[in-house]
Amino acid sequence: MGRSHSSSAQKRKKLYISYNDSIETIAFSPCCTSNDVRELLIAVCCAPHNSSLKLVDNQGHLVPISPTLECNTPEKPYELLVTTARRDSIMEIKKLVANMGQIFERIVECNGNHEDLIKKIEYLESQLQVEGFQAIELEKCKNDLMKLKCKISDEFSLTRVQVHVTTPSSAKRDVPLYPKYILSGETIAYLKQPTFDMWNWEPNEMLALLEHMYTDLNLTTEFKINVIVLKKWLKAVQKKYRNNPFHNFRHCFCVAQMMYGMVHSCNLQNKLSRKDLGILLTACICHDLDHPGFNNTYQINARTELAVRYNDISPLENHHCAVCFEILADPETNIFANVDKEEFKEIRQGIIDLILATDMARHGEIVQHFKSVAKNFKWDDPTHIKQLQAIMIKCCDISNEVRPFNVAEPWLECLLEEYFTQSDREKCEGLPVASFMDRNKVTKPTAQIGFIKYVLIPLYETLCELFPEIESTMLQPLKDAYVYYESKKLEDDLAKDDHNRNKTCQALLDEKHELERRLAGAEKTISNLAVVVTNSDNTSTKIQ
Repeated sequence: MGRSHSSSAQKRKKLYISYNDSIETIAFSPCCTSNDVRELLIAVCCAPHNSSLKLVDNQGHLVPISPTLECNTPEKPYELLVTTARRDSIMEIKKLVANMGQIFERIVECNGNHEDLIKKIEYLESQLQVEGFQAIELEKCKNDLMKLKCKISDEFSLTRVQVHVTTPSSAKRDVPLYPKYILSGETIAYLKQPTFDMWNWEPNEMLALLEHMYTDLNLTTEFKINVIVLKKWLKAVQKKYRNNPFHNFRHCFCVAQMMYGMVHSCNLQNKLSRKDLGILLTACICHDLDHPGFNNTYQINARTELAVRYNDISPLENHHCAVCFEILADPETNIFANVDKEEFKEIRQGIIDLILATDMARHGEIVQHFKSVAKNFKWDDPTHIKQLQAIMIKCCDISNEVRPFNVAEPWLECLLEEYFTQSDREKCEGLPVASFMDRNKVTKPTAQIGFIKYVLIPLYETLCELFPEIESTMLQPLKDAYVYYESKKLEDDLAKDDHNRNKTCQALLDEKHELERRLAGAEKTISNLAVVVTNSDNTSTKIQ
């Protein structure tokens, strides 16, 4: 299987949209955002900006509104569906607010139970999340709810009602800013493939895809995760990833997506418990939180705060764990808030173990442990399961070369950029510099050949002993990548040899020209001397 470069030409896309029995045309650059495409569609239908838009292809499937939409023809246009704000639901909320006020008055009067009121508040909050409400109506309902909460607090404290009142934490939660996306069947199927191209998706879209993974694997049901808490948690995680060339939020998504695809490829949703699947996916999402862009070697050699804090033992991985549980310590972003204490201890330990397993210093140890159980693997043995989880997160963390070339190569460029930044700083600070990070020594082929041959291929071969079904989709692409980079190195070596030969030939030619110049100078000198001698002889003869 060969690899070829993808075209980098950026052409404007033209799409044909069917709306109200007429065909409209929109055109945009692939570099624009999903919001830009949505604005064009809003212009087509002349709808309010808070309207809900949906696109349907010629087969009747919903498709995401994004720059990645496939080009179509006037004969097969996308159908645009528009839904305006649902005022009947708004009126229902207004009635609920009024009803809760009446219920509140009755509760205060009789000093009775307030559970009815709490249930009404929770129902109202769920209604506030309905898509398509007008912003002004939403704000009014939220203000009414806030006033009611204040009144509850004041009145119950004044009348000294001896009832434990717990205001639901969700009562003060706002829906995160990223919009709700409707994923097409094609997108859902594509998300499970190792060929998934994450470069075509914007951060908000990646958040929506991660949210879908939790829903699809029934993790929201297993851990009783409130959908708003899940959104807020994902948003908080995204904010904790720095804008590094490589270790950034897109890398986090890349690792989680490969894990999600591996779960489906190996049918792990029917082999592992939901708790173990939740530990795997959560660890992938959190495994590089707040990565500074400089590896453990630098942290230790430079004696950074992280290295001192964690005694030079996996300083980055320990830091990622700490940040992960700082986020989960906030009730607003704790997706495990509804599990019991003992189960949370197991989840916490599982996530810590997996994030620590991503330290490449432990690579050989983890691979050897898994090899010892792979041939006699027992799905009911917790130790075997933990070793499987460790090898899986390692595979996903360094899985870029499993993907197609046009997806994998940009990741290599990002990684080298991060490496070069570190090595430049190490040179300035007088610290040791690894040759594979030195911009004066490393090339793309030399960076990948040894890594693929001695790390990636043996790692995936080990996993294939348990899951032979991924050999063609994950192991074979690695072997193809190895052949590709070997051929590139050979080309580079030949080009370098040609350059050296040309340089040698040029040097010899320059030397020849220099000798010829010097020889010509010597001949001229001899000729001049001969003239002088001849003139001297003639003078002597005349004197005689």
